[in-house]
Parts: sequence; C-alpha cells; structure tokens
Amino acid sequence: MSAPESPNAGRRRGFELLIEVPAVAVTFLMMLHVTINALLRTFADAPISHTVEIGQYWYLPIIAFLGFIAAQHRGQHVAADLVFERLPAAAKPYVLAGLMAVCAVLAAGFCWFGLGEALHAFDIRKTAGISSLTAWPAYFVAPLAFGALTVQFVIAAVRAARGRGADAGADAEARAEGSLS
Repeated sequence: MSAPESPNAGRRRGFELLIEVPAVAVTFLMMLHVTINALLRTFADAPISHTVEIGQYWYLPIIAFLGFIAAQHRGQHVAADLVFERLPAAAKPYVLAGLMAVCAVLAAGFCWFGLGEALHAFDIRKTAGISSLTAWPAYFVAPLAFGALTVQFVIAAVRAARGRGADAGADAEARAEGSLS
C-alpha cells in the first residue's frame, strides 16, 4: 500500500518531468550522435562535422544545468553535514535559511553575469571555437538555469525560516524511497 499523494505531488511530478525528460532526451541524442560519428569515422572515413563542438557547446551545458535544477528540486545534492548536524535543533532552520539565502544571492549573481555573457555572445554571433558552428544560443542556458536555481533557493530559504526546511534531506530520501518501491 502506498502513501497518499499530497496535493502538490502532481505539480512536483510535472516539474520533474519538465526538467528530466529534456535532460534524458539530450543525453540520448548526444550518445546517438557520438556513436554514429564514431561508426562513420571508422568504417566510412566520413565523420559528422563539428561533433566535438556540438557536444561541448550544446549537449553538455544543457545536461549539466538541467541536472543542477533537478538535483536542487529533489534535494539530492551531495551534503557533508559535519557542522550542521551538531547544531542545536532550534538553530538549524535559521542556519539553513541563511545558507539558502547566500546560495540564492550567488545564483542570482551567476545569472546576471551569465546573462551579460549570453547577450555579448548574441551580439557578436559567437561560434564554437574556430568553427562556423553557431554557439551563442546555448549561452542562454546558464542564466536560465541560474535564474531557476535562484528561485529554488529563495523558496528553500523561506521554507527553512518557517521551520519546514531542516529535514529537507530526509524528505528527499523519503521521496526517493517511495519512487523505488
């Protein structure tokens, strides 16, 4: 028997699918592209042009930044709780809220910087290295991802300040266990 779903479970699942489906699709496309390129290079002496650049400037940023958003959403970042676990229970929500607020400010700064870089790449119609492959659209992935992370960190900070964020790791573990069973 499974636990009843919360009212937000459908919305949470929709957000997870919005992030994870494109990440899986891009990963699969990258694997297919690289495999076909290797086969064509080996057996037909006709590799696909710009395979390395496409992987470097298109596939990998999309996969990495979607992974950051998904990990934060699920509460599955690597954590080393050397100090946090020793804090008094009353202080934990406030420390967590403060740390999440710092993370939100940093993510907002990265978003702002990334947006400037993306706009500059657009202005100069940046290409991938010395090739003619267009690369500037992929530069907009970073500010979009860091913008999403900023929102996630702000929400986490507010939840922690209200006392609902101190056990975020336990909640994520429970969700993960529920999806495995």
